[in-house]
Amino acid sequence: MKKSLTVIISACMASTLLTGAALGAASPKSSVDFNDLGQLDAGTRAKFDAMIAARIFDGVSEGAFGLHDKMNRAQFAKAAAMIFNLKVDTLSSTSSFRDVSAADPANGYALPYIEALKKANLTDGFGEGTYNPAGEVTKEQLAAFLIRGLNKEAEVKQDAAMNDSTVSSWAKGYVALAVQMNLMGNQTDGKFGGMTPANRELLVTSSYEAKRLYVPVTPAVAEIPVEDMKAFNLTENTQAQVKSVTQEKSAEGWRVGVVVTLNNTSGFTNRIPDYELRIQTAEGTVYTLQASASNSRSIPPQGNVTLSYMTDIGVNKDIQLTNLLWVDVNQKVYPKVETQLADAAISSIVWRGQDAKIDDPSRLGDWGARFSLPGIHSDLKYSAVKLSKQFTGQTPSYIVEIQAENEGSYAETIPDFTLSGKSEGQSFIGKRVEETPIRLDAGARKSIHFAITTDMNTTLQAFYVLSPESFLKQGQTVPIPYFTGRIGFRLPANEGTVTGPAAGIYIYGTPIAFTPRNDFINPNLTISLEELHVTDNEETGNKTGVAKFKLFNKSDKPIPVPAFGAELAGKDGNAYAGKRQIVSATDIEPGTGVVVSYGFTLPTTEQSERFQLNVQEVLSNSAYKSTIASYPVSVQNENDHNNISLFPFKLNLKNWTLSQLTAMGTTGFAYTYKLSLDMDMQRESEVVLDNAFSKLKFELVDSSGRSLGSNSFPFTGANRLVSGSQMLTFSNLTQDQVQSHISVKVYETITTPTGEVDRLIAELK
Repeated sequence: MKKSLTVIISACMASTLLTGAALGAASPKSSVDFNDLGQLDAGTRAKFDAMIAARIFDGVSEGAFGLHDKMNRAQFAKAAAMIFNLKVDTLSSTSSFRDVSAADPANGYALPYIEALKKANLTDGFGEGTYNPAGEVTKEQLAAFLIRGLNKEAEVKQDAAMNDSTVSSWAKGYVALAVQMNLMGNQTDGKFGGMTPANRELLVTSSYEAKRLYVPVTPAVAEIPVEDMKAFNLTENTQAQVKSVTQEKSAEGWRVGVVVTLNNTSGFTNRIPDYELRIQTAEGTVYTLQASASNSRSIPPQGNVTLSYMTDIGVNKDIQLTNLLWVDVNQKVYPKVETQLADAAISSIVWRGQDAKIDDPSRLGDWGARFSLPGIHSDLKYSAVKLSKQFTGQTPSYIVEIQAENEGSYAETIPDFTLSGKSEGQSFIGKRVEETPIRLDAGARKSIHFAITTDMNTTLQAFYVLSPESFLKQGQTVPIPYFTGRIGFRLPANEGTVTGPAAGIYIYGTPIAFTPRNDFINPNLTISLEELHVTDNEETGNKTGVAKFKLFNKSDKPIPVPAFGAELAGKDGNAYAGKRQIVSATDIEPGTGVVVSYGFTLPTTEQSERFQLNVQEVLSNSAYKSTIASYPVSVQNENDHNNISLFPFKLNLKNWTLSQLTAMGTTGFAYTYKLSLDMDMQRESEVVLDNAFSKLKFELVDSSGRSLGSNSFPFTGANRLVSGSQMLTFSNLTQDQVQSHISVKVYETITTPTGEVDRLIAELK
């Protein structure tokens, strides 16, 4: 640290108050951080760097990786779970093996990972009922682990011709395949050495190759069955099908709504046949339904129409609807003659409106099960793929993403339907977020979203699939709306909350992989997270986080800057929404990049060093968002290599001197502070800056922690900061007397629509 004393005399008096040098910011670990990895060749070093950056492997101590150390079976369980993206229940405290205990001070941490390996059939233990967590992993055991994890066990030849006495008979097939796939190799003597312990070097290189080759197995997706709509012949060319039956409580008793589809099998336009539609109860009572005033009068050739009917039943007791009857009534004879045209059993499809509860387990699928819309002829299939809980006011909304896929040969428009959230004794009708029609070409997929707002303390049990219907009374202009349903699906585990360590921790500066087929991020736009810092903010009593994203246009045409959202979720599940900086640039020119920063306000109680970063799409200009990319991200250390990272800049505050100037004015003394700063500044060339980019704010603080004044300096335009020596002036002071022991706090400041977000990056004393 270089100190100096500067005295400035120009009809004024100056005193040196502060000198020093600053510390810098973070970067993820790599092989250079370990003393025993210096002799690795370039290819092996790259493998180590990838596995260290992914947090699958770390050192055994500060500065030592333990290249030739042995890894026990507990340690390998954790690594294997991350390599093969296994589902890990970190809350699990009971083991399938009697020698594995959460109370074990050395290996208890591995219990959830060992259970994950067992559930994935990657291990059946070491012996009867045991796993041997402290035992060594032999080379042949490692080969078996990796082959099973790669789902290649079916390719193992039990009679593998291996003339290698160092490999156990049970392992010869696994070893032969592992060598063939270049996961592992033989020793210098040509033998495999299957019963020798595997060291950490072999574990890293073989795990790297396994992770590179790993292809997740897509499990067979269950489908919620919907019974085919039976067709009933009403006339020679007209068939009827029941689409839905709804029975809801009303002030007078019950309101019954029925929707039927009539199909014209001829090549000519047919009028709607004359009939009465009646509904029958289990007691044998029959009620006549009224036709909606909006019903069609004819059916196009080879086409169909949907007709709505309704009646009110003034009975204040429960009734069970059993049959729907089409009856031809001949009024031209006396007495009138009634002929029953069709009789449909409907007890299994009656929907009880708000009181509806799906008791048939075959109609209530698990999360992700595929389904079709009941009562609709369509080749569209749907499945729930994502769930989030968001607040746009005081009450929560569940945002459900449904993926629609057209399995037919012709384009189709997604019909109007919605979801309801079902809790004990209550139903909450949702609303589709996308208001414009969505058309799917043959073979295409598209996501749609539904927002279901519930009460504050509601616990949902399932989501029901609902179709909107309406009935228009004769002489009225406003139809009666209602919903009907038949199928539903359960919520995902933990209401969609991700638990346990996620494989594939984000590596700074690498392209973010977004949800396939999203239309929000241009495929020619590469987005990467360059920085994430979280610092204490003593003045406001909270923590400030700043995330910096680089957006690079790799096409030959300008691309608009997408206004995506960013969210950080801590280890306790608390989520913090980022405030996007004001961005002046509207387009990103070809071959260039821009920086977009997000500021986060976190409580001081948030102690997470790793967050789940969620990049979000704003849905159809609504208040709701959908996560299109999610990664676990470690917060970068603020002190690394004596430099400050402020992407796209690297700053080194080498020397500084703070001087106070006192001048006599007409009304007394005037005080001015000047900071002489020698700063080395390096910048990434391909990033274009605009006048909305971050600024550096220098704040003068006295010995009591009070702010004397501050000034912000940009990186572009007039008065911009430069590499080298510069003089920064502070004249907006809150004190009119000489101060001593002054320090300078340096902040990165980003401007958002709701105000400035400051990140403390250095304190000069």
